[in-house]
Parts: sequence; structure tokens; C-alpha cells
Amino acid sequence: MTHLKARDYRPEDFSDTEFSPHEQCAIRGQPIGEWAKTHGKRGPAYTVVDPEGRVVFCAGIHHFWHGTGELWGLFSPLAGRYLETPKFAKQLLELGARQLGYERIQAVVNPEWPEAVRFIELLGFKKETAMKKYGPNGVDMALYAWVKGD
Repeated sequence: MTHLKARDYRPEDFSDTEFSPHEQCAIRGQPIGEWAKTHGKRGPAYTVVDPEGRVVFCAGIHHFWHGTGELWGLFSPLAGRYLETPKFAKQLLELGARQLGYERIQAVVNPEWPEAVRFIELLGFKKETAMKKYGPNGVDMALYAWVKGD
């Protein structure tokens, strides 16, 4: 039985949500309100809430170019409480990929954050390369990709 529910993403979903230190680092340098507004406009995006209506995660796909998108997501500490979080996220990802005709969806992940690496791999993404000094404050990142048919 699924306890989580998805709805269309709204920038105000960020107002009362506490995100992890890794994710706070990822948006540093850009006001959270501006970051939240821009991420909801560049492709399909969803907010997933628990039975009490608390935000578990927000995620979406930015349209990169024809057939390619880039996954983004911010997870509250509640995400770890629900075993169905990866399965639910994968269903949303596959729905978005089908609706938009994506052949490839990529994601930039901090390799020093084991929970993020494990999660992206549970979604079926495979590591393609290291990205030296790509992240905030010159942090090394990793590029992962989901490719249709792989």
C-alpha cells in the first residue's frame, strides 16, 4: 500500500521544508525562492507528500534538448522513512520519460553523498563520468544517466 501521493510541483513547496545539508549546499549562491521558481518551469515537476501532507521530495526533469532531459530532485529527511520512495520516484521518472519521449535522462550527483548515489542507482541510472570541480564551491560531481533500452 502506497502512503505517498504526487501532485504538481509548486515553488511554495519549499517554504516549510527542511532539506539535507547536501542539498542546501547545492542551491547555495541562489536564493531558494528563485531556485524553486526556475526549477518548476523547465519541464515536468512533482511534489510527493506523505499522508499528513508533508513534503517528502520534489523532483522534475529539465528539458535539455530533443530526446534528452536532466533530472533534479530535493529530498526532505522524511524520504528515508518511506520504503516506497525509490519505487515511487522511478514510476514518476518513467511516466515523464514516456510522456516527453526522452531517450536519455541524466543527473549530476555528489559522489561523496552515498545516499544520493544509492538512490540514483535504484532508479536505474548508471555512472558515466566524473566531473571535476563541477559543483558548488568546486566540489567534484558525477554524471549518471538513464538511457531507454539499457
